[in-house]
Amino acid sequence: MSMRFRQPSSFCFPIAGVLLLLALAGGMASAQELTWWTTHALIKVRPNDTAPAGSSRSAELFAGRNEFEPFQVVLRVDQSDLEDVDVQVSDLSGPSGGSITRDNITIYLEGYLNLESPSSIEGDAGEWPDPLFPRVDRYAGERRNAFPFRLRRGRNQPVWIEIYVPPGTSPGTYSGAATITARNSDVVSIPITMHVWDFGLPSTSSLKTSFGLSGVAALKQHRGRYTSDDDLDVITFLYAKAALWHRISIHGGTHAPPPFSGRGQALRLDWTRYDREVGPFLDGTVFGKGEPLDGARATSVDLRTHRAADTDEKKISYWQRWVNHFADHGWLSRLFYYTWDEPPSQINPKVQDQAELAHRADPRIRNLVTTSFDQSLQGAVDIWAPLINCIDGKPGFPDFCERMATREVYDAEIQRGRSLWWYQSCASHGCKVSRGDYFRGWPSYVIDIAAVANRIMPWLSWRYKVEGELYFSMNEAFSQDVDAWENIYLFGGNGDGTLFYPGRPDQIGGTSDIPIESIRLKLIREGLEDYEYLVLLSRRGLSDFAEEEVCQIITKVYQWDRDPEKLYAVRRALGERLSASSNQTKNTENGGEQGNRHGAAMPQISLPCPLDE
Repeated sequence: MSMRFRQPSSFCFPIAGVLLLLALAGGMASAQELTWWTTHALIKVRPNDTAPAGSSRSAELFAGRNEFEPFQVVLRVDQSDLEDVDVQVSDLSGPSGGSITRDNITIYLEGYLNLESPSSIEGDAGEWPDPLFPRVDRYAGERRNAFPFRLRRGRNQPVWIEIYVPPGTSPGTYSGAATITARNSDVVSIPITMHVWDFGLPSTSSLKTSFGLSGVAALKQHRGRYTSDDDLDVITFLYAKAALWHRISIHGGTHAPPPFSGRGQALRLDWTRYDREVGPFLDGTVFGKGEPLDGARATSVDLRTHRAADTDEKKISYWQRWVNHFADHGWLSRLFYYTWDEPPSQINPKVQDQAELAHRADPRIRNLVTTSFDQSLQGAVDIWAPLINCIDGKPGFPDFCERMATREVYDAEIQRGRSLWWYQSCASHGCKVSRGDYFRGWPSYVIDIAAVANRIMPWLSWRYKVEGELYFSMNEAFSQDVDAWENIYLFGGNGDGTLFYPGRPDQIGGTSDIPIESIRLKLIREGLEDYEYLVLLSRRGLSDFAEEEVCQIITKVYQWDRDPEKLYAVRRALGERLSASSNQTKNTENGGEQGNRHGAAMPQISLPCPLDE
């Protein structure tokens, strides 16, 4: 399976011919008519989409403090290619001389991937937008080669503009403009209005997450091979930082466990390299003062086992040192042991043995197993993580899972102190096995699906009162022997398990390697920000209102409103109510509610609406 990538050219090869023709004509080039419109983040603009009727000519946004809010500008020219197209955004001026300065605004050129096969019955082959090439990146602060670019005639070219509202921003309306310039074209000025609500989001996600990330695979995509441990540490940090900037915690990383010496009570672990890699994410020191989401912490971390701990005795001693180290640093509540992945019921005795071994080391080790509730594993599993398809069966279709367990089955386990997470997989689109009607309607992180499908998962987590989300990988395509730019079609899905692209200087310009983020990653963060609105409303005693609003767009895991305008309307209602709430608490310097700087525990409230609707 191959995939072709198209990035607008920044070169101008026909200039000599154009100048000759102009000289022969004896005149200057007339300004080309640039067609443009604006839209929100929940439309994936394809090259040949027509401008919607009554399309907007400005951008009006709403956001809380410590929140990112994106929009898109779509450019098109139909006469001939337009050269040297550039986009810049001014400061946004607000009340009492305040402003959202342009260093809080990131401009991206959207790249297209030409997908040869659809992911599902809801998908479509052809060109889809996904990789985002920054004008100036947030990682190294380097100007890249995305701008200026050549706007090819007869094709849409969307530009993604992301505005971050810093924690200290006063509520009110802020105004500025995006400016579009190009050779032989009139300057276009697009008004931007940002309404800042009077509340802030915590820097740390209130919904726990653990998305897989392979630093080794990232290093191979950036360097062509494994070069050194130091290079691995650097590239892993970059990608883990990118994930945290999108409110996501990772598992995997360098995969390097602390080495050890001795045995039994004399066993000692060397935490130097591990703490250097993981410590800043657990302590909240990844981002510096003034950077977005300053103080953000990982919500989870996976226990790694050294391969030399190859007996039960060694594992117990090794894991005990983990518990002691994490307890000493205040990290223990976020530690989990990924005990088993999708075990069939016939190997439950092995799962039970492994889980009990971890509990023998220390009962505070929390065993995570990706399975539906099974009474034979009761007491062994601390974090149940079923597939979303195993929570709600679809009428008219056989059960997808070996064991189905509806949401209420887990209530007793939660009362016993266990946790409920969940995950999506290729079962949302068919896993290259089937593209029948069963695979219509599920949330999904593939490219060729409606944008709401990429954003809805945190809403569903709220609706079902699920504490965390697991996802198998953010860079699965990096593990292939081919360039990830050439193929991200995996498990029957375009982009399944791949939310990043390798940003190498030879392709994106600049001198340093960075992660290239995807539109889907941005939409996942949008959903995680939406989740914070619901948490804040609950903390202020407005959970009934939050529940009513959520029920307007969600019925079941596979039944939710796909209309972007409906989601934005509900989000705005939530934001307006939060901003106006009379019992509002003051915000910390990190933008979140008092006592919620690093996120909140899952509210213990009833399900928003009957699950049997």
